[in-house]
Amino acid sequence: MSKEALTAWLRLLSLEFSANKLRSLLERFGDPERALSASASALREVGTLREADIAAIERAAHAPVTIPPLLESGDARLIVASDPDYPRPLEILPDPPPALFVWGELQERDRFAVGVVGTRRPSAYGRMVAERFTRDLCEAGLTILSGGALGVDTVAHRTALEAGGRTVAILGSGLGNLYPTENRALFRRIAESGGAVISEYFWDAAPDAWRFPVRNRLIAAWGLGTLVVEAPEASGALITARLAGEYGREVFAVPGSIDNPKSKGCHALIKDGAQLAESAEDILNALRISSEPRERAPVLPVLTELQEKLLNALDLEPRHVDALARLVGLPVHVAQAELTMLEMQGLARRMPGGAFVRVL
Repeated sequence: MSKEALTAWLRLLSLEFSANKLRSLLERFGDPERALSASASALREVGTLREADIAAIERAAHAPVTIPPLLESGDARLIVASDPDYPRPLEILPDPPPALFVWGELQERDRFAVGVVGTRRPSAYGRMVAERFTRDLCEAGLTILSGGALGVDTVAHRTALEAGGRTVAILGSGLGNLYPTENRALFRRIAESGGAVISEYFWDAAPDAWRFPVRNRLIAAWGLGTLVVEAPEASGALITARLAGEYGREVFAVPGSIDNPKSKGCHALIKDGAQLAESAEDILNALRISSEPRERAPVLPVLTELQEKLLNALDLEPRHVDALARLVGLPVHVAQAELTMLEMQGLARRMPGGAFVRVL
């Protein structure tokens, strides 16, 4: 894309028009340059525009534009609907974004993707489940889609990177205003590892609340299916799941404890017809994807009697080392040492405050 064309796109996207309104403009005038230079009378022929929109276009046509450094360097780029790299699954949307900012790299294989979403405050169980599903889906060759939010989204992105898989984060803010700020290092890691961080919003767009439900439609449409790991009844993840169903995509939900309010959204989805997912195999079977069998079964570590007792006492909810020691009748310092051994063998995980959980 030439510098002139990019500048015109930046001006057009700065208007913050809806995807449908932008598409109407482009269908009428062909490209951003012509749309921005069109007369007021010609703009009025576009039925979706109000007088305030026409005035905004006239102002934007002469507004100064600075090309962001990431775009200038080529580390990020703007892809439009006619670009070969544009994600074709989005074409099923009634309002596909006419352009996307992409930091990193998109690949052909990214059309084989699964969305992994859930609450921003998952339980230890939710984190474990998100890790397990993500790792197994990556092993099957699927790209992991999520929204870059704290909680389940973050777990999915990080686990995909650790598993050597591909992941794509679709943000609810501009790439020049990364949100949440706590995940800026994660977004850089995704982009630099060969994955992609994506936004349909103008470069410096703030993370306004309305943007996230709109963003969710991209995750829902792009993935072959959407997996909800853990979600309360009022959760943005349920919006993504509902949209996925409307777009004809598969919807999967992981069951949890009936006493955990963070599982109520998943249980409601299952009642409404979502597929109950107990393993990645359930998802692969529903999507008719065959995974290569492992060459050999993993070798399980040999545990001492004390370690066996502690492992059996561990749960998916955090338990403090003092409580575990009392439960199995050990001095606290001995229990601490044995739990550290279980942690080194990947069977337990240390949590904040001296607690431990079992690893699935």
